[in-house]
Amino acid sequence: MIDVTLAIANELSRIIPDVVIYRENQEQGFQEPSFYIYEIMADSKGELMSYENRKHLYCVMWFPDSTTDDPGVKEQCEKMRSKLLDEFNRLDDLSVGLLNREARIESQALHFTFALRYRVAPVDNIPKLESFEQRGGLKGD
Repeated sequence: MIDVTLAIANELSRIIPDVVIYRENQEQGFQEPSFYIYEIMADSKGELMSYENRKHLYCVMWFPDSTTDDPGVKEQCEKMRSKLLDEFNRLDDLSVGLLNREARIESQALHFTFALRYRVAPVDNIPKLESFEQRGGLKGD
């Protein structure tokens, strides 16, 4: 099974070391600055020969440090938007590029959305022949 969220978190850690990243929604008490990663939707379409074409839509939210006034929240979001648009282009762990990247600042946070597309090969669970013994000879001898 492919853990796409973990691959996103690993890539964000490479771009911004020592950053706090949440995979689960935090009601309260989360650290700032931090990222929150969640999947918006996933889609799978069948192809010939049991292959699948999968698409995932993700959102990475960036919560800036709201306790500082210099730089302000909006300026922190703008800097992070530029950094993500410049450096967050692919997931090296999965060798997949990010498609349809979009960044917007809403409610004192940066919302960075993108799509991933990849093809999945079928898993062959049929037991294979492990050994083969052959006895030969001529009939009638």
